[in-house]
Amino acid sequence: MSAETQEWLNNFTLIGYTNRRGNAWHYREALQGAESNHYPEGIPVDDVIRRLFNFTAVSSKLYVPTIQDAGTALQFQGYEQVPNKQAIRASDNGHVFGIFADGYQPHQYQEWLIDNVASLISASKGELGIGAAVLLRDRGSACVQIEVPENIVTKDGVVFRAWLAAATSLDGSLATIYKRCITDIVCDNTRDAALGEEGQQYKLKHTRYSTLKLGDARDALEILFAASADFQAEVDLLCATPVTDKEWAKVLDAIIPVP
Repeated sequence: MSAETQEWLNNFTLIGYTNRRGNAWHYREALQGAESNHYPEGIPVDDVIRRLFNFTAVSSKLYVPTIQDAGTALQFQGYEQVPNKQAIRASDNGHVFGIFADGYQPHQYQEWLIDNVASLISASKGELGIGAAVLLRDRGSACVQIEVPENIVTKDGVVFRAWLAAATSLDGSLATIYKRCITDIVCDNTRDAALGEEGQQYKLKHTRYSTLKLGDARDALEILFAASADFQAEVDLLCATPVTDKEWAKVLDAIIPVP
């Protein structure tokens, strides 16, 4: 069960390539005149920025009330700054994502999930094949999924797609992660499943000294096409594994036991 409401998922997730992989489980037809969050082809970068990443994270000093013991009651005196602490807030509505030490550096969504991904796979932003973009946790966490445009079909007819997931957070719930994955990301549960897959990933903490080292990231990920080749080889191996009639009967008995 998703921690997000269906209304949230239909407003703050964008799902692409539906003509190849179908609609997300939470799909709801847009009301007349409203903008659908499902796209037959890849999601335009401008739409991701306009609809989801249309704000930035800003750092604010943190203050607490100053009080004085007046004998019978505490009296308010004003405010004093909390040393070595900051509040990370949304630039548009002031929402506070969290309280952090001074060394915490928010990774802006457009920079780390769009611009850096384009550099990582040596593509222009207009060439990015965005299959999904999701905002979660009251916009405190975000993920973008980049994929190859066409389905991949193995020699045995198994159809799949390969993706690169880029995820980060502003509320401290997630480091910035670039990861090869196979799972379709359409909500919080599928995001967690994709990031939990075995395989190459590149992770950075939210510090003021964190910078994306493209060479190291590419070496760690081996990027999209290696992921496709690895998964295809695994599927080919499974399809080539012989199953006897006796073994198949055991499978059927486990799924549909004979009375």
